[in-house]
Amino acid sequence: LTITLPLALPGVLAGAIVAFAKALGEFGATIMFVSNIPGETRTLALAIFSLIETPGAESAVLRLVWLSIGVSFVALVASEALARRLERRRA
Repeated sequence: LTITLPLALPGVLAGAIVAFAKALGEFGATIMFVSNIPGETRTLALAIFSLIETPGAESAVLRLVWLSIGVSFVALVASEALARRLERRRA
């Protein structure tokens, strides 16, 4: 644990961040297997999809798209900060 885990930690963190980004963008599998049950299985992608079909909801869709971009940007910055911190710790 004291040797293997610290060496594997950057890969584990990168995998977790990629999995988070994939889950954020995954639409087809979510709507196919989980369906779109309002209040229970609502994801950001499904909320955007539902609002696109609603007339006059363009501003709500735009807010959700900006939220999605913001969450992705925060995840990217957090990933970079964690990678740099781990690199300094190893050096």
